[in-house]
Amino acid sequence: MKIKTYSSKGFIGVLLLIIFMAWFVLKCIPLSEQEQNAKISSKMERQRLRLAQEFDRYTLEEQARLPKYDSRKYALIKRNSRFWLIPREYFSDNGFHIRWPNTVNRLLKRNWENKSNKKYPIVRVLMESRQFNASTGYAGNDKFLNVEPCKNGNDWFIWNGINVRIYPSDVPNLSDRQRLDICLTVLKILNEEIKEIS
Repeated sequence: MKIKTYSSKGFIGVLLLIIFMAWFVLKCIPLSEQEQNAKISSKMERQRLRLAQEFDRYTLEEQARLPKYDSRKYALIKRNSRFWLIPREYFSDNGFHIRWPNTVNRLLKRNWENKSNKKYPIVRVLMESRQFNASTGYAGNDKFLNVEPCKNGNDWFIWNGINVRIYPSDVPNLSDRQRLDICLTVLKILNEEIKEIS
């Protein structure tokens, strides 16, 4: 019994034709309204992120034009096209952090005790441009303009045109008084220790 052999050119040609037809059919079928809205919002979010990165990214030329600063003491960040120096003891990747309760006790002269299971828990403070991360519902939102910092348990506010959000995730079960002291410590650091340079 002899087996017939067929050329692989025909098989590859038919396979490519099937793939092309499937792609063509998917492209020609109109999207539902919900899919169209999802696609538009996805494009808008990508554009917002790109714009925020442009506001937050600095070049070597921009850095060369800035006044000299001690890079061992301060870290340089850019938010809303403005440059800020953050003391290295507080600096973190998206803003700064404070240690609970050490920083609060030192700056506000309090006597809080650490009752968490971590040795040195930190409270993260994110500093974001107004254009950044609009999908969360608070960044770039005018509700920020109506919120006073440290009132009624607000852990997000605008400071000098920058969105500030406090995340005490390492410190569970904080009392209202402790939250207020953390917020006041953050405000004290923002107003007294973080410096704008141009």
